[in-house]
Amino acid sequence: MELTLGPVLFEWKKDQLTRFYEEVAGMDVERVYIGEVVCAKKRGLGPKDVETIGAMLEQAGKKVVVSTLAVVSNEEELGLVRDLCALPFPVEANDMSVMNITDPGHREVVAGPHIKTYNREAVRFLMDMGIKRITFPVELSGESVRYNIDDTGVEAELFAHGKVPLAFSWRCYTSRAYGLKKSECRHDCARHPDGMEIKTLSGEPVFTINGTSVLSAKPLTLVGFVEDMRKNGVKALRISPHHRHTKETVEVFRARLDGQLTAEEALRELRSIYQEEFVNGWYLAGAGKDYLADGAISARS
Repeated sequence: MELTLGPVLFEWKKDQLTRFYEEVAGMDVERVYIGEVVCAKKRGLGPKDVETIGAMLEQAGKKVVVSTLAVVSNEEELGLVRDLCALPFPVEANDMSVMNITDPGHREVVAGPHIKTYNREAVRFLMDMGIKRITFPVELSGESVRYNIDDTGVEAELFAHGKVPLAFSWRCYTSRAYGLKKSECRHDCARHPDGMEIKTLSGEPVFTINGTSVLSAKPLTLVGFVEDMRKNGVKALRISPHHRHTKETVEVFRARLDGQLTAEEALRELRSIYQEEFVNGWYLAGAGKDYLADGAISARS
């Protein structure tokens, strides 16, 4: 089973991103997604920077894929998608606009988690276009993923660790929190490298705000379900980068995939690293904000 590193979803400064990807070059992952999924206004890495870092990662033996925006609503955003698709790497499509820019039949294009591939008909539709690899939506249960993989032969990747991207908007939540409109962007997202925590009136964390996107308050982890995902035909697990702990998370998942840690040991390691509880409810067809089972029941019958 392959281990992949997803695109950075938050706004980090250019020097932070450069140092991060230099560290990624030494991480034990096979595939790295780099690009922009959330907002075309971010100043971290431009397309030329992505090309330079992508070439460095390829030299380090990584498969590099360029990720594109999840919402394309104006010419600025479409222009960024075009620029990213022009780079000499495979492309992750998170919006169907990519299919009008590059031909999956003649170039490697993978479907990202923000294309709602909920059923076999959708899987077959994308495969007929030439797409061979799909990262399934985060809200699908493990059983639904198994159903979609059966009889299609698709290469399936799952979002297996990180704050869960829940929704995208044309409006910017972070700018609004600072009394600004999206057009008045002052890059306040950079003040919150893991997003802005939102709590209920009673103080319970409920969401993470990140520019135009909303994520889960707590990180997801599926480290306890490796055997189950293998049985279901999943080919790759994606770790979504956090401002801290990404390297340690990769090491725990790699040890788990290599059989050096049990489900219980890996979960205990991650809880010690993050000092917080995780969620996994959607994988077990429950509420996404809940943690429904420990690693002890990772291999379901």
